[in-house]
Amino acid sequence: MPSEVEELLLSHGVKPTPQRVVITEFLLRTDSHPTADQVFEAVVNALPVPLSRATVYNTLNALVQAGVVKEVSTEPGRTRYDANLDRHHHFVDVNTGEIIDIPWQEVPQLPKNLNPRFKVHGYQIIFFGELDKGH
Repeated sequence: MPSEVEELLLSHGVKPTPQRVVITEFLLRTDSHPTADQVFEAVVNALPVPLSRATVYNTLNALVQAGVVKEVSTEPGRTRYDANLDRHHHFVDVNTGEIIDIPWQEVPQLPKNLNPRFKVHGYQIIFFGELDKGH
């Protein structure tokens, strides 16, 4: 009987290898928006067989292409991964680098205010600031 993660991968046309299952499980359990290297560090010892960085990078690319996870770019040259496929925005704490999901409905719809020559297919807003731990 396939696990929920295996079924998720199969439903997106991805063969559920042990490496893909472990990586996907990690991404589904975290809301930290990890980089590929952080994913590697988190799962490297999760399997009885060695896991290479190339396997992690290839798996992440396959998961993105299949629509299982999304890439998030909050800083130049650094891609992060997000298993939250619901429409949402992000807040980046400039002091800690922490990335927090912001529900879609908390931000006014912007494209309707743009010049009509811009044919918007989608958008995501990234807020940068300091997280007030008192609230």
